[in-house]
Amino acid sequence: MAFPRIEIYARARQPLAGDEDLVVSQGGVLRKTSTQSIADLATSGGGGDGTTTFGGTASTLPVGTAVGIGPSGALVECKASDGMSMPSFVGFLLDPATNKVQTQSIFTTTGLTAGASYFVGNSGSITATAPTTSGYAVQRVGAAYSTTKLFLQPGLIVIADGP
Repeated sequence: MAFPRIEIYARARQPLAGDEDLVVSQGGVLRKTSTQSIADLATSGGGGDGTTTFGGTASTLPVGTAVGIGPSGALVECKASDGMSMPSFVGFLLDPATNKVQTQSIFTTTGLTAGASYFVGNSGSITATAPTTSGYAVQRVGAAYSTTKLFLQPGLIVIADGP
């Protein structure tokens, strides 16, 4: 099964037993969430094709959007301009009705430059140019090995200091 890498750090005085607050690390960015959000994260599990179907309300984002998991556990678009609040990239939305996301392996799209690294852009897009604007999030999503195939290799989020 293919699941996004999520590390859970809890400071509990007793075993976790309810909807307690947790700190979750997605790609090295700490987020506050709840045990229920973690349980709902990947209700249908992952497929051997590098995809994961996430639970929750059907997404209204377009196919191909670079997405992460928002504070409520729902899929949200990644935007470099959101800086400190951008969710860590988990993949590309393949089916908004079922929240199916390409989380591993190869994402097929158009307009790539073979050999180039790609980063989260704005409004769910990707770009071959890493953001340099102060306060923008810089997160690598992968590398193109052809003009239509992007090998997913998400990196850590770094906040740009500016040019």
